[in-house]
Amino acid sequence: MSEAMAMEHSDLTLADKETAGVNQNGQRLGTKGRRTRQRLIDVTVALLETHGLRDLTVAEVARTAETSPATFYVYFEGVPEVVLAALETAEQSNPELMNLLKLDWCGSDGLAIARKFVRAYCDAWTVHRTVFRVRNLAAEEGDQRFLEARHRAAQPILAAMMEPIKRAQDAGRVSKDLHTLSAAAAILTLLERLAAVTPLAQTDSGLTSASLIDASAHMIAHILGAA
Repeated sequence: MSEAMAMEHSDLTLADKETAGVNQNGQRLGTKGRRTRQRLIDVTVALLETHGLRDLTVAEVARTAETSPATFYVYFEGVPEVVLAALETAEQSNPELMNLLKLDWCGSDGLAIARKFVRAYCDAWTVHRTVFRVRNLAAEEGDQRFLEARHRAAQPILAAMMEPIKRAQDAGRVSKDLHTLSAAAAILTLLERLAAVTPLAQTDSGLTSASLIDASAHMIAHILGAA
């Protein structure tokens, strides 16, 4: 590879490489390369269920994936970059959530819709729980890459969530002084935290996953103007 080509490929962002299907050297990935890359992602995510992002080493990922650190570095700069790659395909919203937000929350079914929405969000989060947890911790520690990844993932559901809030305001069920984006962001913050902690709920004290979901649904239904 020429020096000019090497410089060009070194400037590719993670998203560029994902879209172009190239490795760290700018070489296009074949079937074997894609399998190896995905294997490294899957192994990293699995290991992060019991390891912190800072604690997990390239050597351990490579060993578990039954490959070498040298092979790892063909595809990724380090463990954080593997997580960022995993986040490229980890959706925080889905059609079910979007369709629920299109319904009329101001009627008598508002609370029932809210319960379905909260459960659906927690279910969607569970699919990618590990990478979302790692993303949020890294973002809260100030890693700009993870902050941006978190922001990108939140945009579709935030935009969709603003619509029922506006409808509730237009119907006179919610104050128009309420800033719609701030309200949507507050709901999403609640949902993110809820999805992260519900598996830890203490059943012997009456604090259960079901009771947390129900309480959250009541609060969200109120913000969205449920009857």
